[in-house]
Amino acid sequence: MVRIRGVVKHFPGVLAVDGVDLDIRPGEVHVVAGENGAGKSTLMKLLSQVDRPDSGEIELAGERVAFHGPRHAQRLGIAMVHQEFALAGDLTIAENLVLGREQTHLGLIRRG
Repeated sequence: MVRIRGVVKHFPGVLAVDGVDLDIRPGEVHVVAGENGAGKSTLMKLLSQVDRPDSGEIELAGERVAFHGPRHAQRLGIAMVHQEFALAGDLTIAENLVLGREQTHLGLIRRG
């Protein structure tokens, strides 16, 4: 389903992700674990298209995924619950979870 090959990401002065390979098949559950600064969050941001990899490939269902940003990733079925969970402190947990994907009618959020 998801295949990551040789993904690399640099930030100024830091190699955050160094040649990561990962296969995720339907029905599998994976844990990404490591010490602080190991690149866990960066890898997830690359998969969810929050950040663009410097090199490497990400495939979904056998097709290479072009980077177009987080909404594109969501349309492809990739979503991420970010570590910084309370993105909007005045919203409920449920509202934070669907932030940017709210059901609307005529431009108004449907609370039902």
